[in-house]
Amino acid sequence: MNKQRKPGAIHRVIFFVILAVSLSAGCSLFRTHGPAPTVLKEDFSLLDPKDFPEKIKQLEDISQNDKSMSVRTLALFYIALAHMHYKNPSPDYSQAAAYLDKYIALSPDNEDIDEIVAWKSALLALDSSLQERKKLEGSYAQLKKEYERSINNRGSLNKKISDLGQVIANQNKEIESLKETIKKLDAVQQEIEKKKKGIKK
Repeated sequence: MNKQRKPGAIHRVIFFVILAVSLSAGCSLFRTHGPAPTVLKEDFSLLDPKDFPEKIKQLEDISQNDKSMSVRTLALFYIALAHMHYKNPSPDYSQAAAYLDKYIALSPDNEDIDEIVAWKSALLALDSSLQERKKLEGSYAQLKKEYERSINNRGSLNKKISDLGQVIANQNKEIESLKETIKKLDAVQQEIEKKKKGIKK
């Protein structure tokens, strides 16, 4: 019971908290006053990966120009979803977190705000892991070049390469865990949409 949690475990805990609260909160995340544009009712999992850039543009236009403040605010949430979606071929987790930040600022009274903040934290952790991996891979490549050019310090360089390789492997595990969390969060959003439409699994 007192075993130390692995880095990815806390993000899985965050997901299950979001899942439980979101499904019991009456879908307040998605309430608008008046009819919402069709793009805010789409299931992104059915979207062709190549269509994500255009979909994000549509959502950005709605977030800036729709007459309804509630629709403009909700569009920010959907822009975040599109940026983080597992089918998006070029996900941008820092952008997704930034749009969630804007959504949070405009929805301070949303009863699910704590869960959205937790979601944003998971995105920032994933983005940070990706950036750290990029730096580590750069260092790894440089050390490998040095190793190939030199035979004098082979033992020392071997250890550094091995150590960095292990760090990158651990980062990859953490990133895959976080990506799975994001994918599951998308499933939560789909479940909420189904509940709104009265569709049973």
